[in-house]
Amino acid sequence: MTGSAIRHSIAGLVVTIALIGMAITVYQPHRVRADEPKGAVLLTVAGDVSKPNRGPFDPETDKFFGHNDLDFKAATGFDLETLARLDPVRITADFPKDGPVHTFEGPSLAAVLEAAGAKGEIARLVALDGYAIEVPVKDLLRKGAVLAMKRDGQPLGIGDFGPLQLVFPRADREDLAEMNDDNWIWSVFLIDVK
Repeated sequence: MTGSAIRHSIAGLVVTIALIGMAITVYQPHRVRADEPKGAVLLTVAGDVSKPNRGPFDPETDKFFGHNDLDFKAATGFDLETLARLDPVRITADFPKDGPVHTFEGPSLAAVLEAAGAKGEIARLVALDGYAIEVPVKDLLRKGAVLAMKRDGQPLGIGDFGPLQLVFPRADREDLAEMNDDNWIWSVFLIDVK
């Protein structure tokens, strides 16, 4: 074999190895991920999520989740900016039941669950004080659930039902007029979908 033939063989081998490497890289399946939050995370959606933007529960950095005995393999975190962009809706509702009617603003629960790629039949919503409710997802969506960030134009703060309160358009829909307040959980920070 001549020197020229050896060089061509080596060059061909290098090109072949490079092409195989590129093919393997291109073939790797990529998981769809939600945008990484830029600000402080207000809400975490865990459980059966297909668009996580964070890894599993970490006892070293997730102290509040640990304090509440919450564990997950993957989750999607939402900051204020992201929540404000998700299908912002405005509804009216009396809260508490038969009390004054307020205007609530925030993303629909449907938009939040879709952004996380959440699938499942039951949603467990957990409040900052540890109070939790478990509700069929289809019931929440059928009733037009909203994660309110504002009431009457003012942000909901901690101690004032915030930063997120699950509300329903009770004053806007006749079929919800008799709905009680049992599922109107406030200070929501976690939704676990199973």
